Amino acid sequence: MGRNGASIIGGGRAPVKPVTRRIYKHLCGLALLAGAATLAAATARAGPWVQARGGYFAKFNASYLYTRTEFDAHGNEVPLLHSNPLVRDAAYREVVLASYIEYGVRERVTVLGSLPFKIATSARTEISQDANVERKVDVTNGGWSDLFLGVRYALVRGSRPVAIEAGAKLPLGYASMPDNGGPALGTGKPDAEAALLAGFGAAHVYGSVRAAYRVMGGSLDDLAGFSAELGGSHRRLFAQAVLEGWYTTGDIVPLDVSSTMMVANQDLLKLIATAGMKTGTHTAVALEVYHVLDGRNAPTGTTVAAAIAFKTP
Repeated sequence: MGRNGASIIGGGRAPVKPVTRRIYKHLCGLALLAGAATLAAATARAGPWVQARGGYFAKFNASYLYTRTEFDAHGNEVPLLHSNPLVRDAAYREVVLASYIEYGVRERVTVLGSLPFKIATSARTEISQDANVERKVDVTNGGWSDLFLGVRYALVRGSRPVAIEAGAKLPLGYASMPDNGGPALGTGKPDAEAALLAGFGAAHVYGSVRAAYRVMGGSLDDLAGFSAELGGSHRRLFAQAVLEGWYTTGDIVPLDVSSTMMVANQDLLKLIATAGMKTGTHTAVALEVYHVLDGRNAPTGTTVAAAIAFKTP
């Protein structure tokens, strides 16, 4: 799905020269980690715990992100598309409907998967070189993004669990460089990921840590990641906080109008806070806030989400 709601300001003058395709690709690159953000908000954050045989956990959420700024290659917060003097008032908006499911196939083995439907919009004002003509551009692309399939294996069970996890991200046929100049729904390349997880659980408090490595498809260098999670519950209420970071194993190259790189390596550090309530023996609802703390070649902003979850009674 794509639509272009462009309009011309200052009629009767010469038409504006279209924004360069390199700027379109800049927007596509910025959308990649924004999508990762919303996907993280969709997952269960189940840590090293596995489901019992035949047990399940399913979570469905809707999230929203709006931002007008980004972190550049040096980690400074700057306006979107700041390097292009012919573009101003740029903004990025994203709505995601996502599902995340775990299922215990054996006592130590849980399979998992996630599937997001994304609607991403880029808006900006383009200015002609003589600065006499402006054009407002608002482009939206939507559809299924990347299917993630994985498996978690429990090395140690109990109150001090340890597990390993592996999975792959599979693009679902969207254009990695849309013809309409709007943001892409992902890289368009498959990725693979492996992780080691450890945690603890005591009464109404639990925590976990995760170290991961992601093999990136295409021209991007691989990513190394970590997360630390702490959560607790009281009667029907529960809360959780997760600090998560992903860092490129390659060099950070400025992603701007003069760059020969269409999509550049990125770093991202984010905080996810969750508060919720159990509504039954196997259902719960939650509100989530996802905030980007730091990054390079990455979008800034705060994602808000509402979720409903189901689990084995």
